[in-house]
Amino acid sequence: MKAKQKGALADAALYAAAFAAGAVPFTAIENMFLSVAAFTATATIVVFIASCALRDVSVYDPYWSVAPPVMLLAAMIKYRLYNADSFVLLAVITVWAVRLTANWYVTYKGIGHEDWRYAQYREKYGPFVFHLISFFGLHFIPTAVVYGGMTCALFSIQNKEFSPLSLIGVAVMLASVYLELVSDISIHRFLREHAGERRCCDISVWKYSRHPNYLGEMSFWTGLYIYFVVSLPGIWYKGLAFLSIIALFLIVSIPMMERHNAARRVDYEQYKAKTSMLLLLPPKKDETAEARIA
Repeated sequence: MKAKQKGALADAALYAAAFAAGAVPFTAIENMFLSVAAFTATATIVVFIASCALRDVSVYDPYWSVAPPVMLLAAMIKYRLYNADSFVLLAVITVWAVRLTANWYVTYKGIGHEDWRYAQYREKYGPFVFHLISFFGLHFIPTAVVYGGMTCALFSIQNKEFSPLSLIGVAVMLASVYLELVSDISIHRFLREHAGERRCCDISVWKYSRHPNYLGEMSFWTGLYIYFVVSLPGIWYKGLAFLSIIALFLIVSIPMMERHNAARRVDYEQYKAKTSMLLLLPPKKDETAEARIA
């Protein structure tokens, strides 16, 4: 069995143990929002302990996509919320989760192959400081913002009447999943065909955005909020925690990836000059190149 397959099985066992641990406070707490929060917090602690033991923070990477459908299904079962909203949201979130987790597996190399971002922190700081950063910044902040985004779903599945307008949110979420799928397929193909060239991927949707995959992810959570707000407009403000996900990408993920690409891609400045950072926009003209030709 390959290291990739062994690692995936180990991750699956870890997540089963983490969710089993999370089920203890989940079943003991009556309030839905508190019980789900306790569930995901406890599961995150288990994953964090495993990441310390294995010296691999990347064991947490699938949590972003694996936890949401589990959280939603657990809430549906415990509180017997079997209605149109719950089944629609479970289906759409599961589609999103399967695609995102599958993409994680495509690039996964096995236990011990830590993501470059985590490795940077590990090299820069001593063990104590690194573990603090790992616990709060690399585990709990992502868990907290995902929980914040999922509150939209938790409110929605309590809705007794299905609103046809919520299908707008479904359309946005599915379109976002498709954008992420196209982004991932095209960049994987580009990297295979141009391995070692240190060039920027500028094909397909990457021609119009430097981070179309992040745009898709941000749009998915926005779509979930749209689903919630058109169904329950009277409490629109209670779902705004999803904005923390948008902030995480804009403040942390995108700037970090920009610096990483600038250091690794020989043509990044040219690519950056003509390509939108996030939105899918037509490429700008290369004024420098035109000036040279003139």
